[in-house]
Amino acid sequence: MIPFTTHITRAFWVTLGFIFVGIGIVGYITPMMPGLVFFLIATFCFAKGSRKFLRLIISNKYVGQQILDFKRGKGMTMKTKIIAISMMLVSMFISAFFLVKIIWVKWAICITAVIVVVIILAQKTKAAPAVTPK
Repeated sequence: MIPFTTHITRAFWVTLGFIFVGIGIVGYITPMMPGLVFFLIATFCFAKGSRKFLRLIISNKYVGQQILDFKRGKGMTMKTKIIAISMMLVSMFISAFFLVKIIWVKWAICITAVIVVVIILAQKTKAAPAVTPK
């Protein structure tokens, strides 16, 4: 018999995973918000809460391969890096300098932006997939 606290812990991680999946979907739809980061966080949550949902997100045709490449350290294409950094910086710039009035929140946004840029640039740059003519 599984202890009650284990059920609560798993439910917590699964719920958190679905929240991050939702934010990730919004990130893919919204042009100035990165989505993959939130899917990576959801993957972490599902790994702690549900192997079933972890397999579902990794096998997803839209984000699964990107998640696996990131986890395996295979890197990102230069195009992906440029898009991710530019979209993230534009959205964080707008947030920090036009939407947010509290100084410490502005600093937190700017520090987060720097950390995310460093993480993206630290990833290996892999060659873009070859396009074969049909």
